[in-house]
Parts: sequence; C-alpha cells; structure tokens
Amino acid sequence: MEIKTCGETTCEFYSAKTISEDNEDRSMSRKKLAIVIIICLTFTVVEVVGGIKAHSLAILTDAAHLLSDVACFAISIFALYASGWKPTPRRTFGYFRIEILLNLVSIQIIWLLAGILVCEAIKRLHHQNKEIKGPLMFGVACFGVIVNLVMVFVLGHDHHHHGHSHEHHHDHHHIEKREDQENGISEGSKAKNKMNINVQGAYLHVIGDLIQSVGVVISAGLIWWKPKLHFLDIVCTLIFSVLAVARTISTTWKLLNILMETAPKDFDCTRLVEGLCGMDEIIAVHELHVWAITVGKVCLTCHVRIKHEANTDAMLDKIIEHIKREHKISHVTVQVEREQNP
Repeated sequence: MEIKTCGETTCEFYSAKTISEDNEDRSMSRKKLAIVIIICLTFTVVEVVGGIKAHSLAILTDAAHLLSDVACFAISIFALYASGWKPTPRRTFGYFRIEILLNLVSIQIIWLLAGILVCEAIKRLHHQNKEIKGPLMFGVACFGVIVNLVMVFVLGHDHHHHGHSHEHHHDHHHIEKREDQENGISEGSKAKNKMNINVQGAYLHVIGDLIQSVGVVISAGLIWWKPKLHFLDIVCTLIFSVLAVARTISTTWKLLNILMETAPKDFDCTRLVEGLCGMDEIIAVHELHVWAITVGKVCLTCHVRIKHEANTDAMLDKIIEHIKREHKISHVTVQVEREQNP
C-alpha cells in the first residue's frame, strides 16, 4: 500500500524531482557496479590459477579480496534496488536505510576474510615447503594493477551527462557554479556528494586493492630477483589483510553514526539554535533533533516558541526557509508554539 497525500502535499524525499534524480543516480550506480563485478570475476579466475601455479599466498590473498569485493558489490546493487522501494504506512521513511545495513554486512565479509587469510599466513610461516615462482607471480601482479586501474576509472568517472547542446550545458554549468559559490559549496564537495554511498564504498575497495596489487608487484619482483626472499609473500599477506580491515574503519564509524541517529558531522546544532534565536520574534528553540536516514538524506525536527503577537504562518515559513538556506536540510518539520498571553 502506498502512502496517499492530500492535494499536492508530499514528502521532500519523494517529490517528483527527487525521485527522478535518485532513480538516475541509482541506475548509473548499478551499471558501474555491474561492469566492475564482471571485471572482478574475470580477474579473480586469473589470480586463482596464477596463485596456485606460482605457489603464492599473496596472489591468492589478492584473489580472495577481489572475490569479497564481488560479494560486496552484489550486495550494493541489491541495496540500490531496495532503497528505491516506495514508503508504506509502517515504513514511512521508505527503505533508504537498507543500504546502510547491507554495507555493514559487506564490511563484515571483508573482516571475516582478512581473519582467515591471516591465520593461513601464520601457518605458512611454520610450513613453507613450496618454492614460489617469482616471474609468474610478478606477471599476474602486474596484470592486477592494470585491472584495478580500469575499475578505478569506471567507478570514479562521472557519467552524469545529458543530451543537451554544448552551449546549453556550458551556460548551465556556470549558473550552477555561481549558485554553489554563493551557497558556499565547493566543486570538490559537490562532486563527492554526487557519488552514491554504494559506489563510494566500491571505489574505496578498489583503491585498496590497487595499493595491494602494487605491493604484490614489488614483493614479486624482489622474490624473482632473489628467491631467498620468499617470506615477503607471507609478509604481504599479513600487511594487506590488516590494511583491508583498517580502510573500512572510517566507513563503519560513519554507518554506525547513521544507525545511532547522530547529527551529521558537518551540522552545528548550536549554530542553528543561535541563528533562530537571533530572530526578534523567537523566544526559544527546544526538542531539536537532527539525523540522517542514509547518506545525504537528513531530517530535522524542532519546537520553536514565538512571541504572542508574532504571525504564526509567516514565522513558520521564515524558520523553514532559514534552515534550508543556511543548513542545506530539505526535510524540515517545525512546530510553532505561541507564547502565553502575558
């Protein structure tokens, strides 16, 4: 059952413009992730075969991380579909938060895999009985660097192009840029905000894999040059397993803050209260709550007490306009309370 609205009233998260923008973003994100999954699966097979033939745990570690990435990307694609489901009378915010939960699941997969690889590396420290084939290991690792660079390009490349003329796009870009500068939005932060959380997570995974592949290339080159340095294969496995976990810490913290309904990092509650209380008609602000449903979907509710002679409707419009303009929050719910007649 869909939520029906009276007249033209609708939730800001589900306005026609927002739905159109979100659908376009989700569609492009799904395409990017699907392409990367195909690339990952293909190269995972190459690394598994190459790692077994070269007797290299580092190569197999890289393949395992790629396989975990495939699982994470598949989860992200499902999250993109689910976050587009419409709200119901019971789930009035829709299914935006499902992408937060599924991203946490994908991080747990990475942690589990890292633990297994560390245990295997420790076992090999005591039972290293196979000679590592340096040249084969080096060749597979070099190919891995190239593959990861391709995936970085696919995920990082901005596909937000439309079929307008060059002149129109040029003028629109300058108008948009001028508005952003007036609102204090930098080009860097704007570009960052465009990247969907699922694509951003995949991008960080691939960057980590790229760094790992470069490390494997270096160790493979050294083993090829001097076979006695075979222990570097195990060292690489240990180092990159730890790095794989470390690079998920900040993302995990961000996701947990959303689940704990913490105010966004760049939002200053004190500044909001001071800004509202600076208006002549406002006496006090209380019951203030700010939280995010998912990344980029922020809600704010508060009670505002105004002077008895103030115009309630005018003040409500003024307060909401101030919050949207100064704090860039579109989903605002304000209850106005009039001061008791003195």
